[in-house]
Amino acid sequence: MVELGPGTGPVTSALLGHGVTPGNLLMVELDPAFVDHLSVLHPDATVVRGDATRVHRIVQAHGWETCDAVVSGLPLIAMPLSVQARIVRGAFSVLAPDGVFVQFTYGPFAPVNPELIRRLRLKPRRHAWIARNLPPASVWTFRRLPQ
Repeated sequence: MVELGPGTGPVTSALLGHGVTPGNLLMVELDPAFVDHLSVLHPDATVVRGDATRVHRIVQAHGWETCDAVVSGLPLIAMPLSVQARIVRGAFSVLAPDGVFVQFTYGPFAPVNPELIRRLRLKPRRHAWIARNLPPASVWTFRRLPQ
């Protein structure tokens, strides 16, 4: 599993608590302070200081060919389309054919641009709305449409 933008690690902790083994977790974080924090908190997981737009290169550099899931807490909805496209395309380039891209967001709409969804032939699905979170958060999954 690849996690993009783990920050201080609350989603990471939840993933590990639900059965993801540290050896099967590759975290990509840009902020060096968060990288240091995550490395201490989860010493058996792989924490990489890197840019999520380069996820394909990062995953390959760590000896992975594909993964089953990419989980992202990045603020995709606030990013320019070109950056969002590089991240989402990169995520799908490392996902197994039946893999899933999971995105946490704080808006009522899909966090991936509709044009990008169409171009990449993705099927979005909103799974959860977490009202206890401030602001309320949503969990979305994106899968490839069948050919």
